[in-house]
Amino acid sequence: MKINEIENPDFLQNLSYAELTELAGEIRTFLIENVSKTGGHFSSNLGMVETTIALHYVFNQKNDKIIFDVGHQGYTHKILTGRAKDFTTLRKKNGLSGFLKYKESIYDVWEAGHSSTSISAAAGFLEAKATGTDIGNVVVLIGDGSIQNGLAFSALNYLGDKKNQKAIIILNDNNMSISRNVGFLSNILDRVRIRKPYQFLRKLTPKFLRNFKRAISSYLHGGNMLASMGFRFFGPIDGHDIKTLIKYFTYAKNSEQSIIIHVKTTKGKGYEFAEADDLGAWHGTAAFDIATGKPLTETPEGQISWSKGIGDLLLTEAKKNSDIIVLSPAMIHGSGLSNFQKELPDQIIDVGIAEEHCIVMASALALTGKIPVVSIYSTFLQRAYDEINHDITRTNAHVIFLVDRAGIVGPDGSTHQGTFDLAFLSHLPNIVITMPKDLNEAAALLHYALYQHQGPFVIRYPRADISVLEVASSVPFGTWEIIRPLADINFICYGPAVSAFQDAIGSRNFGLINARYLKPLDINILRQIGKRKLVVYEEVQRLGGLGALIMDA
Repeated sequence: MKINEIENPDFLQNLSYAELTELAGEIRTFLIENVSKTGGHFSSNLGMVETTIALHYVFNQKNDKIIFDVGHQGYTHKILTGRAKDFTTLRKKNGLSGFLKYKESIYDVWEAGHSSTSISAAAGFLEAKATGTDIGNVVVLIGDGSIQNGLAFSALNYLGDKKNQKAIIILNDNNMSISRNVGFLSNILDRVRIRKPYQFLRKLTPKFLRNFKRAISSYLHGGNMLASMGFRFFGPIDGHDIKTLIKYFTYAKNSEQSIIIHVKTTKGKGYEFAEADDLGAWHGTAAFDIATGKPLTETPEGQISWSKGIGDLLLTEAKKNSDIIVLSPAMIHGSGLSNFQKELPDQIIDVGIAEEHCIVMASALALTGKIPVVSIYSTFLQRAYDEINHDITRTNAHVIFLVDRAGIVGPDGSTHQGTFDLAFLSHLPNIVITMPKDLNEAAALLHYALYQHQGPFVIRYPRADISVLEVASSVPFGTWEIIRPLADINFICYGPAVSAFQDAIGSRNFGLINARYLKPLDINILRQIGKRKLVVYEEVQRLGGLGALIMDA
């Protein structure tokens, strides 16, 4: 087919199973060719091609609600709903979003960049449907990593008791979220995958022996907790067999009861490097060479990512102190902690997609005398705001936060910007917030946070490359650094922007200040500035940012 000419999913009804399978292959090739040029979420989309085709084949009424959790697995959905021609603009300004977007298409019925919201959204649509709103089938596509989050379980608990409302939940099980899944539920799904005889027995069992059938299901699934919450449970089924998918989806469509269909897929299917990835390196990728799998743009010599730099600093400290315990909510690889996990597996905990749980656990570890370090993206930190407030800052717990992707994260769109953390953290009691200009400062701040500070301590850093560590220097607590002497006009910034401003100023008579401590402020330097003009540059929300804090002071 001419993928670029697809306008909507209606044409799927006219295709045979063989043609639908051929279409899946063409879409997969299209995705590999396009994402290799633009970058984007890769493995999750390659694994979802057939399942998405089958969803649009069966749930094709204009008022059906197909909810993707998370939107990063929606590329095939975008293609089938007429956006293939825009893929050259993927994740670019004014281009195609990497996630679902209300303004892009009427088929994007739920907009999300964070996981585990889909079942709650389904509950909202179903309540509206119960009051007479014209809504058809409500279908959720959720990954096995996302369903482990407490938000998803709260929604399952709610819907399980709603016998008059029907949700269809497709559980996409590829044994990965971003990296490999962890926890009890993951083990349950492993057992379900292994116990394939249930498929054979279910076909042999006469329809009228429903209770016996449920007993077989319960035994072979190890007492499946999802089924015990009030949902009929089917699977696992092959998520790449379009004929089987359509059969089960049609059954679910005609059922009167809420159903969970366990679909087994291969993350990265169709591209050997992505299929072989068990770390999460191909979950999201920059532009790459298809033949070799190597990125088209290499990291400049002598530089590494901030994530890897901070991860290496932390590994160095942890080797010297077994009390340092690192916690990560499913972000081991992305946070540059792969080497840490390999070398010190007993000092790092991947809690899965469970940010709130991660923070409370860190607080309890601090009470025992351990030194918990939470490594987390800025955009995911906001999901645990109450726990930071209630369980960390209120009690002055000694927890270090390494806040990755702080500031503007352009390609990921509105859901992933790291521009809020300073605003929502700065007014909390007892917390110290910093952002180093380079890895030398980062090393000094990390050492101080680990061994000299007694309360919560935040180190922010961007999604960018940075020169490797040279010689770590000390940074006195709460102090700023005057990079260029104070003048009539003074610039103040923090993080890598300090070097950028230093280069831009050149020989001109401007003062430049590195505000590496965002809380507390360096009142001494503020007094020196006095009534001279001060220009503050920062990549955060204006209200609650450094500029606002200075004005308040």
